[in-house]
Amino acid sequence: MIKRILLATLPLILFSCGNTEKKSKQVAQEPSEAIRKSIPTNDFSLVLDDMSIKEDNNVLDHRHKYKVLELKGDSLHTTSKGWQSVNKTFFQKHQNDLGMEIISRHNGKTSFTAQPVGFGWAIGNEKHGEWEETSKDSTKTQNSNSHRRWRTHSTSPFFWYWLGTRRSTYRNDYNSYRTYNSRGQNYYGRNTSNNSYAYGTRSNYQKKIRPSFFSRRTQNSSRWNNLNKKTSRSSSRYSSGSSTRSRSGGTGK
Repeated sequence: MIKRILLATLPLILFSCGNTEKKSKQVAQEPSEAIRKSIPTNDFSLVLDDMSIKEDNNVLDHRHKYKVLELKGDSLHTTSKGWQSVNKTFFQKHQNDLGMEIISRHNGKTSFTAQPVGFGWAIGNEKHGEWEETSKDSTKTQNSNSHRRWRTHSTSPFFWYWLGTRRSTYRNDYNSYRTYNSRGQNYYGRNTSNNSYAYGTRSNYQKKIRPSFFSRRTQNSSRWNNLNKKTSRSSSRYSSGSSTRSRSGGTGK
């Protein structure tokens, strides 16, 4: 009799031990989608400007901040969007995309692929700038992509934006982006030996210009470490609910 009771209660014990994942706040519509719909005609880019995970009454609140770059006539308008709750799956998808475009529409084409700001519409567009040689190294050919840097014309609506970023874009990097983009893959640039990329959350550039984000993430490391933690076998086996597989948001070169 005792053995029968133990066998009957064992699954419940295993489930309660394994099912420790906290609930996450859900939203009916992603704020990014609402922003996209609010700009029906103009070209724009939605940039992921900040991320955080808060906890309230044992419920996790995954939040984003955005910047909207919108072309209005011959001017580029920048608008900031404050903290907004997003679904956990959307947060997981874009956790590596800090400082990057996550949605854009230019020349009538909408993209949901994460990419460095402007690579799909401003960089490489001869209406707005040109590739210029930056090195006189005799060991390199005059047209070497590694020494050709994008220069935006002062008459371009993007000129002041690029001037403010103080970041150079080189032709070989842009060519690699085009290869990834043609496959529908996110592009983060070259992966170095210390697992640092040129763009996105894992880049040294973002660590430099957004120190508050990385400080906040370190302080709340347990929430971030659990973000992609797989549900334990015991909870998945005895739970009647469906599970959702997390996505990393693409690959880098």
